[in-house]
Amino acid sequence: MFEMLINHKTEVSIRIGKDNIQGVITHYYQQFQLLKISNVLIPIELIEQIEVLEPASSTAGIPLENQPQRLGAHGRV
Repeated sequence: MFEMLINHKTEVSIRIGKDNIQGVITHYYQQFQLLKISNVLIPIELIEQIEVLEPASSTAGIPLENQPQRLGAHGRV
């Protein structure tokens, strides 16, 4: 799931408790279960929501609705 967001350089907003971090996910460290966004490492277990702010390009062949996509701990919400 994270590889798609990284490959397409998709702008996202990540909510962790009361904090929101906005940017592009640049790395996913599977061994440590960490995401890197805006030079901040975030443990995946703390992420409450990932919102896709910038839909993937139409040439990518990934159907997205006009509304922002929200991903919870168990997939799309």
